[in-house]
Amino acid sequence: MTRFLSLPKTVARAGGLDAWNASHPELRQMTRLLDKMCSATTVTQVLEEVHSIMLLGHDIWAYAYMRMLYNKAPNLYYATLLAEPVALLPVVYTPAVGEACQKFGQMPQYRRGCYVSLSDRGRVREVLEEYARAEGLCDEAGKPFCDCIVFSDGGRILGLGDLAAWGMGIPIGKLDLYTVCAGVNPYRTIPLIIDAGCFGPEVCTSHFKVLRLPITVKFKHARLSFY
Repeated sequence: MTRFLSLPKTVARAGGLDAWNASHPELRQMTRLLDKMCSATTVTQVLEEVHSIMLLGHDIWAYAYMRMLYNKAPNLYYATLLAEPVALLPVVYTPAVGEACQKFGQMPQYRRGCYVSLSDRGRVREVLEEYARAEGLCDEAGKPFCDCIVFSDGGRILGLGDLAAWGMGIPIGKLDLYTVCAGVNPYRTIPLIIDAGCFGPEVCTSHFKVLRLPITVKFKHARLSFY
């Protein structure tokens, strides 16, 4: 099933995930490199590949590798996390996820993650149902459902401040934590970002200029705040 409603609006306007990645030379090349790096078909092979990357002492590439693995083989992804949670949860969640969120929109975009924008007012259920159907979150009657949604508006990511839709790494990482540590079925969950815009670099601890970056997955406007 082709998704458009539940994608970041900039990605949807580009024609979808594959078109988005292909339209940016940096993302196209990065996708190719990650695909070549992630060639494992067994847990043992995955561990060999990811540990070799982790030897560099910088987990952002290991994080990117694991995202590619999920996109290619979700069952293998979770089997690997369960095989070595102590080593790999810090890669797919904290502390690596902080840097990953700072660079999320500058990495290839994959299908995992549902985005609800301000422009989706009145259609939120439709957005969620599109994502659920695309990811197979349906009961025997074909009705969309899920057991757990983790959501954020990306306004206060860890200690980093406002990273807007780039904060998708947090819902994704938390759900992986729930799966590994609490046995939550990952195929009955939705990581969700409420895209309400973004404040300027003054509310980001590293003065990160998300709005001004050329490759961005978010709704481009100043954040709408209710507090």
